[in-house]
Amino acid sequence: MKALLRLEDIGPGGYYETTESQLKLRAVADYLYMQKIPFHVAVISRFINPELQYDCTISNPFDPVSVRFVETLQALRTRGASLGIHGYTHQYGQSVSGEGFEFAYPDCLKDCPPDDPKSSLSDSLHIQRSYAYGRFHMALSAFQTAGLRPDWFETPHYAASEVQRKILEACSWLIYENNPHDPTNRQVTYQTAASIVGRTYYVPTPLGYVSSDAVEQDVTRIMNQVSQYEETDLASFFYHPFLEFPYIHIRKYAPPYYEERTPLKRLIHDMLSKERRFVNIQDLIYSFMSSQSV
Repeated sequence: MKALLRLEDIGPGGYYETTESQLKLRAVADYLYMQKIPFHVAVISRFINPELQYDCTISNPFDPVSVRFVETLQALRTRGASLGIHGYTHQYGQSVSGEGFEFAYPDCLKDCPPDDPKSSLSDSLHIQRSYAYGRFHMALSAFQTAGLRPDWFETPHYAASEVQRKILEACSWLIYENNPHDPTNRQVTYQTAASIVGRTYYVPTPLGYVSSDAVEQDVTRIMNQVSQYEETDLASFFYHPFLEFPYIHIRKYAPPYYEERTPLKRLIHDMLSKERRFVNIQDLIYSFMSSQSV
């Protein structure tokens, strides 16, 4: 009975810009490490807020905010975090990172990202010239410049057009989101793709997430849903760690004080009480691949 936890929308701006907020993020990671819980961090490598004229990327070694943020990500890695690419900016046009969309999606009315034509799929050269490939490559380059290694990819808001989805599947063999080709599946699935392994594996988050507007309702919902899951279903969810920040108190001459009974801690305790075992996404996938080859 396996569970997965992903910390969502972590970028060098917004909720995670200040020294204090980054210390609180580390406190969350410290707790997970002490509980021996592997976790995953969806990284927005470039944070943009057009209204504030704010633009910070992890690839800038001369920006103190960027340097501090990269050091935080490195600290999370030492605490067991698996880092993933969560788009490049997680926005487009005048939208704010973490809120906006980055790839094309139906019924868009404002700040609409461009789609790629079907001709983009004709050969590798056309793929490399596509908008979707460009965003993926810029994010990957930012990671590499910062000295970080991404383990997986996730589209912002799980949204991309059919053509862009195929391009992104060619770019990454491991995508950490619900499979749009099989959206209700609670287990690992895969698509035939032009990726390095000839397939792209999807690891879903069927339990969804805790909304800042409905924290108690979502915590209760997730607990109830887990009780109804089959043993082979993945108890997988994502969580915005800033929701924990009011419960974490920074002290001058002592480690941060992290209250008990927070939403995240309650979810984790509930999962463990139901004998759900938290796993790393790569271990999960390698185990799945081995079972498929038997």
